[in-house]
Amino acid sequence: MNTPSDRICYTEETVLGENVNRISDFCPPRKIQLDIPSGCPLIATDMKRHSDKLANLLEYIGITSKSYYHTLAKIAYHPDNAMPYYLDQTRRADYPGPYDDNGLPLYVGKGKTTHLPVHIAFWALGHLQAYLNSNDISHRKCFLAAADWLVSSQNDHGIWPTPFPMKRFGLDSGFPSAMSQGLAISCLIRAFSMTEDRRFWDSAENALKPFHVEIRGGGVASYDDGRTWFEEYPAYPFKHVFNGFIYALWGLYDLVRFADHAEARTLYDSGVQTLKVWLPRFDLGYWSRYHIPDCPKNPATIHYHRLHIDQLEIMHRLTDENIFREYRDRWNGYLQRRFNTLRTLPAKIRWQLYTD
Repeated sequence: MNTPSDRICYTEETVLGENVNRISDFCPPRKIQLDIPSGCPLIATDMKRHSDKLANLLEYIGITSKSYYHTLAKIAYHPDNAMPYYLDQTRRADYPGPYDDNGLPLYVGKGKTTHLPVHIAFWALGHLQAYLNSNDISHRKCFLAAADWLVSSQNDHGIWPTPFPMKRFGLDSGFPSAMSQGLAISCLIRAFSMTEDRRFWDSAENALKPFHVEIRGGGVASYDDGRTWFEEYPAYPFKHVFNGFIYALWGLYDLVRFADHAEARTLYDSGVQTLKVWLPRFDLGYWSRYHIPDCPKNPATIHYHRLHIDQLEIMHRLTDENIFREYRDRWNGYLQRRFNTLRTLPAKIRWQLYTD
């Protein structure tokens, strides 16, 4: 097993050993944007679902979505400084709510309000970047409190179960997600580097377990056409969600960047080879796919297509593999042609109707 003795460390001596238990004084809970009666999570869910769908639709006529979940994030990767995340998530720190009593964000969806691991990880990375930008200690407090929650919420299998079902992909609540695992690792390894708190290191290493377990066994790995996938949605037939796979790879690579972790390196290298081989299958000839479906083709929304372009740019910087630059340029070219954008809409509607 690797140890953190050779890690790249960005520790700040003035804050070593600081105990973070309650952060409500630093990250005060804010009221949710929508005027929703208390005790009506189903109303909140329905309003949010329709609001997100409207925001997606308006993008097809040139109105950029202002949704918190469609945050445009510029590339922040720096080869000589591992602390900034690959995409600048600063806007994720400004979550409109709701929050729990300790100031941690709650997610409203599927008829309930609770902590969602992927949501907390993005929020944490937002506060981390805000702290790096401003040196404002309140952002650091929020980041470490979220990392603390990740440690305490991880189960014995190294997993952060998703508390909501994903009926569209046939998943009940409690499923693992490679995207959640990757984002959590990215948070935890940075929290460890910042504080030298061994709990963060142990939790990040423990998060590798489901990458070795096939989805039928409760893990996130699938094997398709001779290649290994790490599934955002571990379902049959396989879903192969593009953006979630890359977020998982970045989490694995963070253990390599910070600690030269051999196990993570093997997993990451396997995933990169998969991405190189499968990348052409995500090209529709005029747009990118959100995932490889077993039903009608599912083109990415405009938001996700932009995200795919940025993710390929970062993968090219990490690997220097020309195929990532080639498809980055191709997909960016698709984005510049308005007809291509409109061309995706009928296919997207068909897929929505098929899965609703």
